[in-house]
Amino acid sequence: VKYLQPADALAAFTSGKVDAWAVWDPYTSQVLQSKQGRILADGDGVVNGLSFQVAAPSALQDKKKAAAVKDYLERLRRAQDWVYDHPEAWAKVWAKDTGLPYEVALASVKRTNASRIAVAVDKPLIASEQAIADTFTGLKLIPRKVDFADFVDNRFNGSLPASTTAPRVFKESS
Repeated sequence: VKYLQPADALAAFTSGKVDAWAVWDPYTSQVLQSKQGRILADGDGVVNGLSFQVAAPSALQDKKKAAAVKDYLERLRRAQDWVYDHPEAWAKVWAKDTGLPYEVALASVKRTNASRIAVAVDKPLIASEQAIADTFTGLKLIPRKVDFADFVDNRFNGSLPASTTAPRVFKESS
């Protein structure tokens, strides 16, 4: 096992210095688009594929900062909805801004934005994350039990759909 930054790992993988790589998009799409690798396993049935926005507890306790967090989350949700509705347009902008080939950017956008991602931080989501944390604790990947609910603030859920309505977003179709 070698721990490398993603760009270094991409170079090591494509040059044959490492045989396998645990990574995320756009790196996955780069390797797949260049036909230099294939997916061996994904998190299907193991993890829920969700990611989170975080804020410091002190910011959440400050009314002005909490309002700014709420505004940010609303803007982020609108941006994610726009990307979902306009994957080609977003891929074009992203490719230009990052230097990624358009085909890689588009494949990555389609893989990671294949559904509307934002869902409520609710009891089923918390239970799902707790199961993952408990697995990590059991494997001694984290030193002690973590109560995921201690890290949750669901006051920003608004009208988001229940977490159980979220389809998985990173399943490769090949």
